[in-house]
Amino acid sequence: MELGIIGVVVAFNFLVIYAKIRHSRYLDAGLDFILLSVLSVLFGGSYSGLVVATVASAIISLYLLVKPPKIQLPKPP
Repeated sequence: MELGIIGVVVAFNFLVIYAKIRHSRYLDAGLDFILLSVLSVLFGGSYSGLVVATVASAIISLYLLVKPPKIQLPKPP
């Protein structure tokens, strides 16, 4: 049961990242993927830690979907 829930949450994370890429929000999608990776590494020592990291990443994905980051990239010379 728990593995099914984790599978759904991870699939949701990747679908959100895919939707961001399809809408040309590359910076937002990259930030989302990096956060997912960092949280998985930080909490990957145990099963419950991985569950916490996956759910936290899903919540962050939803937040970034609703309120995209406003990062100004420098213009090339």
